[in-house]
Amino acid sequence: MRKKLLISFTLLLLAVCVTDSFGQKRRYGYNKSRNKKYSNYSGGRTSYRGVGNTNYWTVGASLNVLNYYGDLSPEVKRFSTNYGETKFGFGITGSRMVYPGIFLRAGYNFGTIEGDDFNNGDESSGDASKYGRYLRNLHFKNNIHELSVGFEADMIPNNGGVRGRFPINPYMFVGVAVIAHNPKAKAPDFDQAGNAIAEAGEWVDLRDLGTEGQNIDSIGADPYGKFAFVIPVGLGVKVKLHHNFDLNFEIGFRKTFTDYLDDVSGGYVDLATFGDDNLARAMSERGAEATHVISGATRSLNPGDTGTTGPYTHGSGYDPRSDHSRGGPGQDDFYITTQIRLVYIFDQKGATRGKFR
Repeated sequence: MRKKLLISFTLLLLAVCVTDSFGQKRRYGYNKSRNKKYSNYSGGRTSYRGVGNTNYWTVGASLNVLNYYGDLSPEVKRFSTNYGETKFGFGITGSRMVYPGIFLRAGYNFGTIEGDDFNNGDESSGDASKYGRYLRNLHFKNNIHELSVGFEADMIPNNGGVRGRFPINPYMFVGVAVIAHNPKAKAPDFDQAGNAIAEAGEWVDLRDLGTEGQNIDSIGADPYGKFAFVIPVGLGVKVKLHHNFDLNFEIGFRKTFTDYLDDVSGGYVDLATFGDDNLARAMSERGAEATHVISGATRSLNPGDTGTTGPYTHGSGYDPRSDHSRGGPGQDDFYITTQIRLVYIFDQKGATRGKFR
């Protein structure tokens, strides 16, 4: 009899426990999809927190560094630049996670690039390109306004939401962009014929002048646009500072579709075709200037010794005739942007907390 009572009591107790267990599932929302929230057992008390927003937004502000690669680079090599001409800029970037580890991002960046033959050439060099740059004596600066949109992919995908981010996470990005640019140069005191330049000492827009004959009908050169398409691509690393802040380090290559970031691409123009446009003539060919217009340093002209027929000739065969190249039209210019970006992450859902015994 006692044995039957014990069995009956045991079955009744088991039924009560099972009923209570199902009641807790309904009360606290246990199911397979939410069991991951309940963890961190400690001291007889179980606590849980939500993973936060897994499709969160970010916004960041960056300090940018720009380096130029083009016809006024120190060497003919594709990846030649003068780090002494590195310029600073800034940027704003926003993004949204659209899939674990994948972000749709957009941004605006501003910065300046520049190049100067006087700094990148060498009058005593046996290298023809170095000597030729010194004699060519062109320079420019260009303010770049860049609007971009693209995708960013973390190397370590994050399924844990805002607060589940990895402390250090490399990433890559690719996109499309449009830039607004307008190269400028500093005007000399006189043109090649000795005519005074009214804009002497000012930084003037080169695109409107048509320094390679873009405004001369008989030459038929196409003017380049103020806007250009760009493909930004690069790598970076995210460092988690706080559950709402990251610090990103990023380097990005900007493939452009223009050879006129520096206003230099094609050949020289016969100076006579500029007519009475003294400024355009002076900015088109600057090899005869006895002074470097930016620094004021004296230039060694070494007048010609080759018997060529150009308007004037400088040493080692330098000849700004219209059938000679002013730049290298075979390759487009590009620039590289290096950024350090402070990113704020919007945790819209926040972290839900609950405790039970």
